[in-house]
Amino acid sequence: MQGRNTLLAASVVLLFLLLVVGAYVTAAGYGGLCGLNTPEDWPLCNGQLIPPPDIGSIVEYTHRILASLSGLFLILTAVAFWKAREFSPAAARRLVYLAVGAVVVEIVIGGIVVNTGLSPLAVTMHQAFALLVFGSTVAAAAVSFRES
Repeated sequence: MQGRNTLLAASVVLLFLLLVVGAYVTAAGYGGLCGLNTPEDWPLCNGQLIPPPDIGSIVEYTHRILASLSGLFLILTAVAFWKAREFSPAAARRLVYLAVGAVVVEIVIGGIVVNTGLSPLAVTMHQAFALLVFGSTVAAAAVSFRES
């Protein structure tokens, strides 16, 4: 149980950081500084593993790295909950699975955001699914920690 909850807590922290950095990318107008073409520029930065040495590109690339890490941790969390399904609260499992499903949609929308040159509708959908992922994960943590 401890391992599941540790992964879940790490996922919550990473997703929170992702939301904060993502909001900063949008507010500062840094979106698109790592390029607007897929697959050349996404998930890399202007086709490079290391972003150019300017703050906007570094912040946007940090958002992409946090997205990768939080997605990985969320998937690992889902696997841990699935492996221990007889011992983990059903509501927490369902919420984690919902978050993983929403992350898949979020990844697709992130690619659409890049390909549409930061279309306001695509950016709004990206933010909406980000909140769904984060909210589901926080709710899963609340249920799981309460039950343990």
